[in-house]
Amino acid sequence: MLLRSHPILSRFLIWVVTPFILLLAYSYSFLLQSLPQKEGTVRLQGLDSAVKVIRDENAIPHILADNDLDAFFALGYVHAQDRLWQMNFSIRLATGRLSEILGRDSLNSDKFMRTLGIYRASEQALLSLDERSRRTLEAYAKGINAWIKEGHTLPLEFQILDAEPELWEPVNSIALIKLMAYNLGGLNSGRELTLSALIKELGVDNANELMPNVNAQSFPDTETAGLIDKDIILGLLAQNEQVQPQFNVGGEGLGSNAWVVSGEYTQSGLPLLASDPHLGVEIPAVWYLAEIQGDELHVTGATYPGAPIVLMGQNESIAWGTTNMLADAQDLYVVRTNDLNEDQYKVDGQWLDMEVEEELIHVKSDFPQFLTDPIPPVKWQVRSTRHGPLISDAIGRSERPLALRWSALDEQDKTFQSFLDINYADDWTSFKSAFEGYAAPALNFIYADNKGDIGLFAAGNIPIRHHSNGRIPVPGWNSKYEWDGYIPTDSLPHILNPEQGYIANANNKNHTADYPYLISNIWAAPFRVERINKTIESYIDKGKKITVQDFIDLQGDEGSLQVQQLLPFLLSLAPQSARQESVISKLKGWDGVLSGDSEEAVVYQVWLRHFNTLLLSDDMRGSALHEERANGLQGFLSVLKPTFINNAVNQSDSLQFDWCDQITTEKPETCEELALIALNGAIDEIDRQIGGNKKWGDVHETYYPHLVFTNSQLLSSIFDRGIEGSGDRYTVNSGNWRYTEDGEYRTGSSANYRQIVDLSDRTKGGFINNTGQSGNVISGHYDDNIKPFKQLKLWPMQLNTVHGAESASTLTLEPIK
Repeated sequence: MLLRSHPILSRFLIWVVTPFILLLAYSYSFLLQSLPQKEGTVRLQGLDSAVKVIRDENAIPHILADNDLDAFFALGYVHAQDRLWQMNFSIRLATGRLSEILGRDSLNSDKFMRTLGIYRASEQALLSLDERSRRTLEAYAKGINAWIKEGHTLPLEFQILDAEPELWEPVNSIALIKLMAYNLGGLNSGRELTLSALIKELGVDNANELMPNVNAQSFPDTETAGLIDKDIILGLLAQNEQVQPQFNVGGEGLGSNAWVVSGEYTQSGLPLLASDPHLGVEIPAVWYLAEIQGDELHVTGATYPGAPIVLMGQNESIAWGTTNMLADAQDLYVVRTNDLNEDQYKVDGQWLDMEVEEELIHVKSDFPQFLTDPIPPVKWQVRSTRHGPLISDAIGRSERPLALRWSALDEQDKTFQSFLDINYADDWTSFKSAFEGYAAPALNFIYADNKGDIGLFAAGNIPIRHHSNGRIPVPGWNSKYEWDGYIPTDSLPHILNPEQGYIANANNKNHTADYPYLISNIWAAPFRVERINKTIESYIDKGKKITVQDFIDLQGDEGSLQVQQLLPFLLSLAPQSARQESVISKLKGWDGVLSGDSEEAVVYQVWLRHFNTLLLSDDMRGSALHEERANGLQGFLSVLKPTFINNAVNQSDSLQFDWCDQITTEKPETCEELALIALNGAIDEIDRQIGGNKKWGDVHETYYPHLVFTNSQLLSSIFDRGIEGSGDRYTVNSGNWRYTEDGEYRTGSSANYRQIVDLSDRTKGGFINNTGQSGNVISGHYDDNIKPFKQLKLWPMQLNTVHGAESASTLTLEPIK
């Protein structure tokens, strides 16, 4: 009756709505074909014998093969099934080819990556690997390509961007490992630029108070800040600010926790090991869970899509986790070029020719492509000196370019071989020997085995410097600043079976004060590791035998030693208004736990941000002479500096400058007065933007962006995910936030994988990644780990412990003979 009485509505439903619904239904049914085949038999070229891929209820593949190469082939096949878009995106990012599918918006990133030269270095590194490593890479690539060649319907990203995957090459896997190394270690060169800018703006002494030298070694290299052109500093810092959030590369707050306890103090009588790396949040997850079994290898853990390795996990004899060492394996060198030939540079009074390569960057036409003119390929010259590529060329040529010396760009690099050898190791000796030739990323490996041994081994090529400490760019024309090789592998920090019965690392210093070499200038604040140590020591002191559940609880710990350090200062303030008194009174009953349901955590974190900014903003506000330079440092203000703040409020003798006094006012301010001003700012922000009764979980969202579509309002609603957050950068359960202009305290980096291994029983403990196994947005396993991860759940690492394993799906890969 309704349609008969409304003919216009009837025609609208028939000719517009119904076709739209049918189109959506067809599109969805079409995209369903992009989901992986989980059952049945597939016949493939490149296998020697049949392989079973058994997927459990959490979509974790358990690969059972007759030989190791077939197992790695199958790993490549399942990686392609679940993560082909992610792998395609990552290799394009690493090799500077994003503009081919994303257009001119990614051109700056491509220019930088082409200049950096990850792919060129990967081609050289591939040649240095042993036969087993090369055969493993080849088998894995064949598995990926087997899936691509089958001609499956591709995931939605390929459809939207009208892109096609390319066949995988073994060198691609090496390139992705180097991209990981840059992600974990690229912050070093950025900090050299930041310190240089701070010196120009504030002077050496004040800059050193903000970015102190944490090592005993002291060199006058801070004086070389004047050698660098301010435009280069600002340009490269601006580029970092653009590329880092756009593609989640580098950035503050990347780290990890890992610890291990001797069987003497565990319920099982053998070691317990825990590991949770912290990286930038994104979706799909960085890690892909898998069990891989061949004839020699049986390993389970976190694989890295695009590479045939388990980076953290366990085999039948050992278990291991990792933390970012924060090692300084990069140096920037100021290059003196020839006025008559800009492709020549000076070394010890002699002019040398640079290596110059020209590359073409292809750029996709603007949308809609059929209505816009093609964009001609961009000719891009990459110049290199003996120290490495001129990374400043990425923002334009200059009279004093900067060259990057980075251990990951060396021709000899057996990092992949080391990762593979770790997967096969069966005791401390074979584990330790795996690191010969390991270059980057520089990591601490936390170790345990079923014989009862526990240990830590720091791995990576860390340069030996004699006339600098890596904190600031140095003259490239003077050979005294050359690296004197790398710290010998046997001399890198390592521990085996310490007397205290446990080892913990949370990116803190990994050696004693008398260690003869420089490892890092940027050790993490000690709050996380001290919290871990105190918790373990409390169990030991009480005589409690530690269990898997105790480690799960510790991974979820949100108590903050940073809060405990600074909160007494905030509570000691004499309130100057009723609303200040109300807020301070509210905080007096707070336990300092940054849980998601805490209102006090909102007040404290918002106040801390305001106080941190007030301490620094007037000193770097810019001026008529230096406005551009100082304003370029505003991003530096958004990073909390708890040690500096604590020193400032306690008037530490190490600080020569009164940071609490505002130079823009006539009357000197005390730290207490500045803290109250910050409290007023925090109260105003909470009242006007946040809401007076909001909890920390509501304000501090853990948001998982899709790296390509997150900036599109429509597509982000399809691809992005989020959940209420907790913790902060200094809690064991890390939730490192960065304030944005729209008033959000979104998590920028956090734990993205968790594992706990009981060496007495492979079926105990477990692992999980932070979003899901699938990279396909229409899969139920795209985001099904988000809530369990927040709830500290772990999935079983072995197939025979899976609840309902009898209903797991089995896909058989058979060879074509």
